[in-house]
Amino acid sequence: MTVDFPSLTPQRRSLQPGKYPVKRFDSISGASVTRLYGSKAFNAQLQLEYLLSDDDMAAVLQSYHASYGGAEVLNLPAVVYGGMSTELQAQIRDYYSWRWSGSPQVVSVMPGRSRIKVTLIGTLDG
Repeated sequence: MTVDFPSLTPQRRSLQPGKYPVKRFDSISGASVTRLYGSKAFNAQLQLEYLLSDDDMAAVLQSYHASYGGAEVLNLPAVVYGGMSTELQAQIRDYYSWRWSGSPQVVSVMPGRSRIKVTLIGTLDG
């Protein structure tokens, strides 16, 4: 089952590209061998920050609860990548299954407005 992530444009966004399954073996003599164990990067992180009204905040928290905090895959709308160039968006692998990496961090900044930080993780689901 997939859960919809709210269609909201983040104020800030950071991306940590996924890691490739690489292992380096060093010998006592100093010689080394590097092995690649797969052709797909995994565990990319997408950090999003929003300044939201209480209604929009409730939609983000509802998505978190509906996905059981990362047990279910998220369906990310295109607006999450709003402001990114096409070239940069192409570097975010389309084979990722996005999930919550942890619980969102919510800070109330004034009545009816809150700042929320969200971290999503791009996993490889077989």
